[in-house]
Amino acid sequence: MRQAKARGYVIGSGSDRVRSDQQRLWDIHGIDVDFVGGKHHLDEVRNQFEASRYIHIGDTDVDRYYAEAAGFEFLHVEELNGVSNALAGADFFDWLG
Repeated sequence: MRQAKARGYVIGSGSDRVRSDQQRLWDIHGIDVDFVGGKHHLDEVRNQFEASRYIHIGDTDVDRYYAEAAGFEFLHVEELNGVSNALAGADFFDWLG
């Protein structure tokens, strides 16, 4: 996440946890995020930040539902290893676009 932030990506969390809990988790790890909020508010994130690509990483069908409803691509957390293995040395950030 630090590398993504350093490269100018918008990062944050859309969760069913309350915002203060989400922010506390980021703070514990010393990561300055651009947003925290409910997964059902991803459309607001999309409206607030202009980007060429919107990706939500989650682990449930509910995550997929809200991501796709807001126009985000959905990547299941278990797919991350598959993506990194498929890239085999290519830059993950090139893949993100």
